[in-house]
Amino acid sequence: MAVYTLHLPAGAQPGDARALDEAVIVKDGIAWWALIFPLVWFLWNRLWLGALAALGASVLVAAAGRVFNLSQGVTTLLGILLAVLLALEANAFRRRALERRGLAAVDAVVADDLESAEVRAFARWLSREAPAPAPRGPIAAPAMPAPAREAPVIGLFPETERRP
Repeated sequence: MAVYTLHLPAGAQPGDARALDEAVIVKDGIAWWALIFPLVWFLWNRLWLGALAALGASVLVAAAGRVFNLSQGVTTLLGILLAVLLALEANAFRRRALERRGLAAVDAVVADDLESAEVRAFARWLSREAPAPAPRGPIAAPAMPAPAREAPVIGLFPETERRP
């Protein structure tokens, strides 16, 4: 079972079926294709800055191997660790890019695969009612609670003397 997030246009009202036309569902967790082909995965998902960062980090790892005279095995290990890090964070990059594009995360569902996640998320979205309108007019401020009496110090420290 995996967790998926539902992203809809900002300002979409619960129960609005038209908002689902622009819906995007993103899996939480490792992006396996980003592990195998990180640059291609970022470009495929239109994450241009992520692709540029992945390319720059790869070049930086290769350059660090040459500058610090690292063995081929150490450089390869650093490259693999970089690919794993990118794959672990790839869907988080995608979520942030969707939020910048105006698609806010509005729900999260647990499902076996993407198709069942869509069914669950869409059913939950359509079953919700629109929120009640906000009350108009001045809102009364809540009453302030009475200040609590000072409690003695608990623990290993003795109660300090208080100066008036």
